[in-house]
Amino acid sequence: MAYNYTKFDKVDNIGDSTVGVLLRDNLISFFDWAFVDSGGFYNVDAPGSGIYGDYRHNLRLVDDPNYSSGQVWEGFRSNWVWQSGLTCEQQPNTMTDLRDATDYPNSRRLPGASGVFVNGAFQPTSGVGTYKHHIDYPRGRVVFDSAINTTDTVTAEFSYKAFNVVPADSTFFREVQYRIDQGGEDFTLTGSGDYTQLAETRLQLPAVAVEVLTRRDLKPYALGGQHYINTQALFHVLAEDDYTKDKLLDIISFQDEKTLYMFDSDRIGRSGVFPLDYRGSTRNTDKDGNVVNSLRYPELVQPSGDGGYRYEGVVGGKMVLKDAIVQESGDISPNLYHGVVRTTIEVIK
Repeated sequence: MAYNYTKFDKVDNIGDSTVGVLLRDNLISFFDWAFVDSGGFYNVDAPGSGIYGDYRHNLRLVDDPNYSSGQVWEGFRSNWVWQSGLTCEQQPNTMTDLRDATDYPNSRRLPGASGVFVNGAFQPTSGVGTYKHHIDYPRGRVVFDSAINTTDTVTAEFSYKAFNVVPADSTFFREVQYRIDQGGEDFTLTGSGDYTQLAETRLQLPAVAVEVLTRRDLKPYALGGQHYINTQALFHVLAEDDYTKDKLLDIISFQDEKTLYMFDSDRIGRSGVFPLDYRGSTRNTDKDGNVVNSLRYPELVQPSGDGGYRYEGVVGGKMVLKDAIVQESGDISPNLYHGVVRTTIEVIK
């Protein structure tokens, strides 16, 4: 027989994620999804057009020590869109014809860029043979199973996210890239400028870095040991101009008093249904080989009975953003503007 006075409160298994980790994961996933679902992305067509020329659809050869030369080709922007079935009018360049759409919560089909062009010939992501490949969405690149000729011309139609939402951890402090939206012709030159570094070491702007602080207070909620748990969180905004910085500060602070449902990262991991796999590619099977679509944020926060992974460790499976304030805003340099929104995240546990 187990006795409450011999066990931790609010901890069932020491291996499970604690509230602070879950809050950060959920905040990042919500803002990443909400930006995209509000039209926060840009489509790149092949061939491209615009005031900066027709180079943004080109992919460049990457000198990645983890792969053979000729395997990895990247776009001028990282953080490609893999989600489809958005509520905004414009839709990203994603695959839309492999599986039937579902009705809830939005029309949804198998996500992901449909493939690449090699020397002008289309090579589908679902293909086989010499040009079989997968797409690494966070790094914005295509990885071929086997190296292709390094003199080949590789292009793609894809969409990239207008805002990078990242954790404010040690990897957040990276090489900042400026003026990348210009997509200049010299982007494709091997060893050119910032691109001599791998994608994971470059921070492309504008960006929002989410930091969940260790500052926390608990207030009684009900008899039996339940509490209001209030945790401080910071949203660090970095942009190349004050207009974009101010817009992001407005959007984030306007979420004051907003209620968000939470997903359970531990259950998602045990089920093997993280939206992107270890390669950064969309997942079409779970750990048991069952066919699934990569679950977007709206599906992840649905109750278990509806196929979702809503977190059951807090009352209602939800958190509330409150007491938002813009605590600082200014320019670090003529090309770098910074602002911070501080908010309190409340859960009942």
